[in-house]
Parts: sequence; structure tokens; C-alpha cells
Amino acid sequence: FGEEMVALGRSDPKIAAITAAMLDGTGLNDFALSFPDRFFDVGIAEEHAVAFSAGLARAGFKPVVAMYSTFMQRGYDQIIHDVCLQNLPVVFCLDRAGLVGEDGPTHHGVFDIAYLRHIPNLKVLAPATPDELKSMLEFALSAGGPVAIRYPKGSTDLKEKWSTPIEEGKAEILCEGRDLAIISIGSMTET
Repeated sequence: FGEEMVALGRSDPKIAAITAAMLDGTGLNDFALSFPDRFFDVGIAEEHAVAFSAGLARAGFKPVVAMYSTFMQRGYDQIIHDVCLQNLPVVFCLDRAGLVGEDGPTHHGVFDIAYLRHIPNLKVLAPATPDELKSMLEFALSAGGPVAIRYPKGSTDLKEKWSTPIEEGKAEILCEGRDLAIISIGSMTET
């Protein structure tokens, strides 16, 4: 995520990154060093991060709000009222989606699908591989409306064996069979 943000930041001066006291954990260190005028750490104020991103989007920027999935819950009202009902092009990158082991139960990002899926205008994406995360970030920045991308802590051993472009509302078939269907979302594909 961090490497892709720097690459995208180099090619598009309208991309801005916002976090809420999660600079190291979200991997935005290099972006902050490379583009200090387009990086904002609002402290432990997730609600403000989301409302601020709405203002940046209104001003013509392409804001990317990066924080842990579990803490994005604090900005729930702002996600609905300030971003999604206005259909603003804000990208929410939810790190630590799912169970996070040693980080403990307060950091488990297990509710994001439930609290985001029903919000009008919001697209929710979940990459299965690091390469897919990069593709989804590019897709999200060009989607023209709000997008949330949820991904786990760390990386995956899954090597991408398919290379279909990201298409809205379309699933990927990885293996054909006759007896049953197994459906996975994001990092659960490896499992």
C-alpha cells in the first residue's frame, strides 16, 4: 500500500493522504516524507479525518484516508453524511481488516463489511493479493465516488495466478468445478 501510494502520488499531484495517528501502521511514512504538503495526520480524530477528506474532495483533491478498520467505525456518521450522501471521491483504505492476532481484540477489523455495505454510493473492495490491492487503489482513485478497500495486516503468500482487470460488480472465477461453489472475499481466498 505504502509503495503504491508514493508511486501514485508522483504521477498525480491531486492525491492527498490522511491518517489518524496511524502513520507507521498504515505504511504512509514514505508518502509523508515525499509529499509533506499532501499528507495530513489529524491525531486520534477519525471523525475529523473523514470530514476533512470530504472537504479536500470538494476542493478537487483525491483524498485517501488510511487507518485501521476497527477505528474507521469512529467516523461512521461522517462516512455517511459528509462523503457518501454527497457521492464524493474519497478512498478509504482499511488496514488490519479481519483478525489481527497479537494486536488484540480492540484492533480486530471484523465489522467493516457489515457497517459499510449498506451505505449509499459506497463501493467496498477486498483484494486477495498485494498486486490486486494496487489495482484496486488505482480503480478507486478513478471511480468518481466513495470507495473502501479493506485488507489484512501483513501480506499473503498467495501469488496471483489470474490477471483480470478490476470490474465493478464482477466476481472472478478462479477454478471451475461441478459439485459445489466456494465463495471467498479478499484475503480469505488464500485460505
